[in-house]
Amino acid sequence: MPNLIPDWEPWMRPAGRLVWSIALFVIGVVIVLGLMKRPKPDRPSTWSECMAGAVGVFAMMALGYAVIPHEWITFSDKYLQWDTTKFLFRSHQDIFGLGIVNWPFNFDMHNIRDIIVVLIYGIVLVLQVALFAMWQKRGEKAAPSADEAPKTSRFGRPLRRKAAQPATAGVGGDA
Repeated sequence: MPNLIPDWEPWMRPAGRLVWSIALFVIGVVIVLGLMKRPKPDRPSTWSECMAGAVGVFAMMALGYAVIPHEWITFSDKYLQWDTTKFLFRSHQDIFGLGIVNWPFNFDMHNIRDIIVVLIYGIVLVLQVALFAMWQKRGEKAAPSADEAPKTSRFGRPLRRKAAQPATAGVGGDA
């Protein structure tokens, strides 16, 4: 498969599949957001519409939960060479150069790679739940406020005019 990523930066070609998978994922999210702007149809969905939606959701989940994290791990291991031999800091190394306390453990670049993978999973999970909730609520109108809502009788029928205020009878002996 030819790598169509331009060679503007030295990291771009080695990250080609990662860039393409992220681009496809973003395009898929944009398509879903575009579909959400349409109102919900009155008729029930057909079998083919449901199957197309299921295939689309499966493709997006495969990209978000499998391809993008895998390509990040491959890129960081092969190109960046973030493995267990490169350390951010080592145990018994001075913390912040103050000479007071030493780090109690090793922290290598392999750990940072794994933290980034967990962040990818978290972002995709939050995005998935948010999109599912937005999809279910698409086309719903907000309930009118109490001032805007039509007044109804105690039987639930709308009132056509305001009720007349009862007159106060004979205060002070006027008859």
